[in-house]
This record gives sequence, C-alpha cells and structure tokens, in this order.
Amino acid sequence: MPVGIPVRQEVEVADGVVAVVNGDGSAGLSNSVLLLGGPATVIDTMLLPEMADAVVAALSRRGRTAELVVNTHIHTDHIGGNVLFDKVPIIAHPRTVAGMRKMIGEPGLPALLAKVMPAFADRLGGWDSVAAEPVPPAGIERALPDGTRVLEFTDAHSAADLAVWLPAERVLVSGDLCFAGVTPLAVHGRVGRWRAALDQLIALDPGVVLPGHGRPAGIEALRDLADYFDRVLAAAREAHAERLSAEAVWARFDPGPAAGWLEPERTLVNIQVALSEITGKPFQGEHRVQQDRGPSHSG
Repeated sequence: MPVGIPVRQEVEVADGVVAVVNGDGSAGLSNSVLLLGGPATVIDTMLLPEMADAVVAALSRRGRTAELVVNTHIHTDHIGGNVLFDKVPIIAHPRTVAGMRKMIGEPGLPALLAKVMPAFADRLGGWDSVAAEPVPPAGIERALPDGTRVLEFTDAHSAADLAVWLPAERVLVSGDLCFAGVTPLAVHGRVGRWRAALDQLIALDPGVVLPGHGRPAGIEALRDLADYFDRVLAAAREAHAERLSAEAVWARFDPGPAAGWLEPERTLVNIQVALSEITGKPFQGEHRVQQDRGPSHSG
C-alpha cells in the first residue's frame, strides 16, 4: 500500500448497501458507498484514484462492476476517483457539474489542494478528475433502485448537496451533510442553511447514517452535528452583539458533544462563516474560493 494512503474498510450496513470507509475521515479522507440492489452504483469516489481502487475491489469481490456513479457535491475529495469510472455514466446535480467544469483543469487547483490537504501534498501536483453529467435530482432518483429517494440541498455544505435515502432499509447516505467524529467545514456553504437541512434529515428517522467523513453511525450523528451548529450560530450572534472577533468567541467556545472531534480548528472558520451570514459581508479566508469563478476543494 502506498505510504500515506490509509486503510479503507468495507462495512455492509444492509443487504446490498456497503460503505467503503476511508481512514479516520479527516481532511482528504472521504467515504464511498455502494448500492447493489439495482444497477451497481458508486456514490462518491474519494480524493485520489489510489484511494478509490478500494471501491473497485469491493465491487469485484461481489462479482459486480460499476454501472453508475453519483457525486453528491463538488469537493475534490469526493470526485477524484471519477477517473476510474470514466466508462460508465457519472452524474451529479447541475450546479455541481457547472462548478466541476470550471474547476477541473484550473491551473492553481493542485497548489490549493496541497495547501489545504498537506498530508497528501506529494500526490496532488497532478490532481485531475472527470466531470459528471448534469442530471436534476428527480432524474438521479429514477436512475437508482426503486424506492430510493434523492434529497437536494443548496447552499448548505456546498453550492448543491445530495443525500440518498433508502426508506426500506432506513439507511441515509448523507454525503458531507453529515460528518461523524470529524468537525465539519462550512466554508463553501451557509451554516444556517446546513443547520436547517439537518432537521430534514433527522425527520427521516434513519437507523443508519453513512456520513461523508467518519464511520457509519446512527441518528445521533445528525443530532450531535445539529447541536454543534446551534453552538456555532450562538457564538456568531454573541460576536455580533458584543462586537467581538470570531477568534474571541472561539477561544471560549464550548463544543458540547463535539468535544474530541477531529479537525477542531475548523470551528473558527465556521464561526467566521456564520458571522458573515449575520453581517452580510462575504467571508474571505484561507480556504475560501468563489465557486462561480474558481476551484472548490475539500471538507
């Protein structure tokens, strides 16, 4: 196994539903999900082809090959393995695809990726991918096994995020709308809208949540993330009301159930994003790149 590529583990959470869990879910380590109850479908393809080779192997062990790929959103750590599946349809939300087409091949993208995911810097110099084809959520839903629902959320975690709900199995494939044991990053979305999206996902009452980062979990992962964002929003309101800096309220931030999550420094960015929503001033930080005009990365 190449140095720096973590162990990827297969977790079959229901008949024909397999999560390929990528390391601990920290920066650059996102998960893939296989749906095998109809056309063999891969949901998200990780950051690098050498990570996504575990997805190909998981299919092969089950006597299957990919027939469809769905990208839940634009971030590079969910689409980098698309190159392994360029002979099958790859589909995503039209807003996601519009961003992909501008992002892939952007000269400055590899340097940005190396900066925000330094653990993989030596592998990102030639990062490339294959853009998906734009399909509305209803069309993506029709391409998946009967009974599957595709839920659309815009300007939550990213410009457009899809979640896949399997009601018969009570399994939610959340993409990056849920992180489990890893601090989320709202730099390309809006904290308030992401928090509202979580209420809709919680209302489904899933038995299993397959997060974009971290290990499979139960509904408590959604509830803990909602609690975390409530705290972030409260910190931003406090900063605005008392004319404090985001850094000041972050210094005394109580993460509650999020204590011990990986990547805790992201909380400062999330507070800055939430504060920008209150003030109406666009947030421009180290990770910020306008999605309409340039690349998007990870998180």
